[in-house]
Amino acid sequence: MSTPLRDARPLPAQLADRLRQRIADGHWEPGHRLPSEQELASEYGVSRPTVRSAVARLVDSGMLRVRHGAGTFVTSHQGAIQAGLQQLRSTSRIIAEQGYSCEVVYRSRELRPATVAEAERLEGSPGLPVIAIERCFLADDEVVAFEHDLINAAVLPDGVDAGDITGSVFEFMEPLGLLPVQAVAHVRAVHDTSVGWGPRRPERPLYVCLDQVQYLPDGQAVSWSRTFFVEDKFEFTLVRSR
Repeated sequence: MSTPLRDARPLPAQLADRLRQRIADGHWEPGHRLPSEQELASEYGVSRPTVRSAVARLVDSGMLRVRHGAGTFVTSHQGAIQAGLQQLRSTSRIIAEQGYSCEVVYRSRELRPATVAEAERLEGSPGLPVIAIERCFLADDEVVAFEHDLINAAVLPDGVDAGDITGSVFEFMEPLGLLPVQAVAHVRAVHDTSVGWGPRRPERPLYVCLDQVQYLPDGQAVSWSRTFFVEDKFEFTLVRSR
């Protein structure tokens, strides 16, 4: 039997990470059929609903595909980082979970008043205080995305400083009770030489831009991000059905 699931996260999240790692390690190659729900439940000491939920997460991310009547299979991909558009998850976590060494490099962090357009996107009044961030994500020392973030500073506790944000924004916000649970996103292709910065900027300025406003459980807009994913470094999946 595999090592039991032990950390504090929900069991489906832990199991999804274990299965994802086995795929990344090549234990199950593209086209391979996974063991049955009962076999995985027995191997990891969890219930079948836990297995079903974990597998659903990997189906949403595009790593697995369910063929009704045949089983669940590892999908083929071109070596890009895979992400599901349905999932509201940290970019740095997605990169690290797929076996890459992830680094988040911050270009700037500042507390300032929002512009009229920024305040409107965050559903606030002009002059709303925001923490404005520019950063990039590296996978195995290669730039895979640039990001512009605005955090609604009006919802932050007193004493929080922009310099306190050093890694994942979601990991920074979670212990503050401000982890977003929903986002309204727009996706578009961008060819723009002004995107990005520094010597690691890709020679071909083609990106997939994910422009999204994130919301707290009470409906409050807590942040707005525009992430420019280097076109050939990320592969996004959206599972559609009739």
